[in-house]
Amino acid sequence: MPEEPYDQLSSAYLVTKQGPHMGRRVELWKNVTTIGRSRECDIFLEDLAVHRKQASIVRTTHGYMLRDDHGSGDSLVNDQPVTSKLLQDGDVLCFGNTRLTFYGHEGTRPFQLASSRGQERKRLSKLDPDTSSLARLSLSNPRGVLSSYELRENETTIGRSRECDIFLEDLAVSRLHATIRLLTDGSYEIEDRRSATGTFVNGLRIMRYRLLEGDVVQIGSNRLTFTHPRPSQSSNS
Repeated sequence: MPEEPYDQLSSAYLVTKQGPHMGRRVELWKNVTTIGRSRECDIFLEDLAVHRKQASIVRTTHGYMLRDDHGSGDSLVNDQPVTSKLLQDGDVLCFGNTRLTFYGHEGTRPFQLASSRGQERKRLSKLDPDTSSLARLSLSNPRGVLSSYELRENETTIGRSRECDIFLEDLAVSRLHATIRLLTDGSYEIEDRRSATGTFVNGLRIMRYRLLEGDVVQIGSNRLTFTHPRPSQSSNS
């Protein structure tokens, strides 16, 4: 199957179900996403049972295809060895001791992009990054920033409920998923509110974390970058 350069954005991703970094979500933005134990791979699997260059996921005109690059027959889809296979939503990929589930927009994935359609009085405005000195979360994709949400001075709630300050219209998001609080020293802390799918910062699942400039928060299928124009940044203890 030929590779096809795409103009539209991908909504496909993998979720680690077994192995190191269980629960990690990896978006498939590239036409060819390499997988293996080499740190040069796009998806680095810290698993000694995985080959340095194990496999690739190739975006084709027909969808996403898993291609075994090592040739040893140990790249599995739904527990069956493959050399190449067109992936379907919900397929389970296995490399060594690592199992990942594939989700793609061609299948039944019901997720949508985030919006701020909560209570109208809580609508969070798009900001001019050159003029705002307040902390904010910026929802972005590979083409740039989609929206910026100004954080409240005390507490900002994030979730699928329209009562939340940041409303994420995404079925992978809990009704009250996470809360960001302003601390006494002027920094911000994010807390997961016992969500079903977890809150991730820079790829790691957290329960409570003090945010630093440039941290990437992932909630459901939404990636939000934290920015806080301050003279200095404090470190996590």
